[in-house]
Amino acid sequence: MLEIGFATFTPRITIQSERELTVEIIAGDNVGFSDTVEYEAVTVRDGPVILSWQEHIGSTIVHVLDPTSNAAYTAVTPAKGGFMRLKGWIEVKSET
Repeated sequence: MLEIGFATFTPRITIQSERELTVEIIAGDNVGFSDTVEYEAVTVRDGPVILSWQEHIGSTIVHVLDPTSNAAYTAVTPAKGGFMRLKGWIEVKSET
């Protein structure tokens, strides 16, 4: 499981299987939101991963996760319209 600290909110991403993950907003804007969705993860070179999915409400999310620098570069198209570019910091959590 991993958490990404953005300036205005923090999502927790838990991989459930090779095709399914759960995203939960645990702090900040939209706290309490949760969705389990199909995702795609593609490893680029020797580390960065592109992680993408579409939520049931219609929002699309694309993360470029760089484990070397613990940085996340994210693009979000909210269901209600618009486009957001975000940068955050990755923290890997063990499931307890």
